[in-house]
Amino acid sequence: MNSDQLHRSTLGIYSSLMDQFNPSLQKLVSMGNSYIQAFQALALTSEAYFNTLAKIGEQAFHTMSSRSIGDVLIQISDSQRKLTMELEGVFRWFHTEVLQEMDNNIRLDKDYITGSRRRYETEVRSQATALERQLRRGVNQDGSEYVQFLRESHDEALKEEERRYRFLTEKHCDLTQSIVHLINKTGGALQQRADAWREEVNATRAHDARRPTGLDNTGRRSRSNSESVEGGGGGGRSTRALVAHKPDTSNPTLLPFSRGEMVTVLVPQPRNGWLYGRADTSSRCYLPNTYRVFSAIARSFSASSDMSLMALWSLAPCSPTSLRRRDVEPPMKPLAPTSTG
Repeated sequence: MNSDQLHRSTLGIYSSLMDQFNPSLQKLVSMGNSYIQAFQALALTSEAYFNTLAKIGEQAFHTMSSRSIGDVLIQISDSQRKLTMELEGVFRWFHTEVLQEMDNNIRLDKDYITGSRRRYETEVRSQATALERQLRRGVNQDGSEYVQFLRESHDEALKEEERRYRFLTEKHCDLTQSIVHLINKTGGALQQRADAWREEVNATRAHDARRPTGLDNTGRRSRSNSESVEGGGGGGRSTRALVAHKPDTSNPTLLPFSRGEMVTVLVPQPRNGWLYGRADTSSRCYLPNTYRVFSAIARSFSASSDMSLMALWSLAPCSPTSLRRRDVEPPMKPLAPTSTG
């Protein structure tokens, strides 16, 4: 480059640092502070979330069915809180070692770049004036010293520009290293714990076959549960009938029984005034909830029953032949007792 090109390039570098780099760096510092504030808000929300999860885990831990699952929830919550604390350490380092140093450099750099450019321009004018004066006197000057000064000043400006971009890059390399260190410190152990938690939770699925909920994990009715309910193996509270119930024989969905006969209520929740149960001498059918003996059974049974109500509503009626669903629905109104015993 000739002297004029060197001079314009040097001024362009100083202008770029003052008008582009430093304003961009100032914007970056502002965004970094917003980044930290967003993380702090996230950390507070995360703390509240996992505290609530831990409380649910404690509730599950004190149940008879989900003690191991509750323990997993508590461990997950504790691990997440520890991870959040580690991240808070990274963000504190980021604020002190990156954002604050960049902000300090911006303030110092404004004066430094302004002063460097002013000194350069002053020296250029001084040397240009001296060269012009010598030429007027007839002194033969090739201007080599002036050109050498322009080259040295241009190289110095390039170094200043490079130094600032290198500073920014080095700080973010350090930030990346801090994140990598955190991942190496916590990632492997957390992965092992996550695998162990998954295995422990999966082990509880072995109990699903014994749960009479009638639903599998997809929300569909499981075949094994339906068969266990329809097979008559379990569930229900039995008592002797205080009165007899002799419904119309034309309705096979109603449960007939005699006074003193053992009757088992399978579904304690009344539906339209009717319960679902079976007697010793008949299959499963509906019986009226107006008999106070069955009402008492329902109240005592409802607190501990795990029977799926909707599973039993869809059971086959008492008659040996299959009927449509509307044939197995109980009447809208319960029958009154035929006697008081």
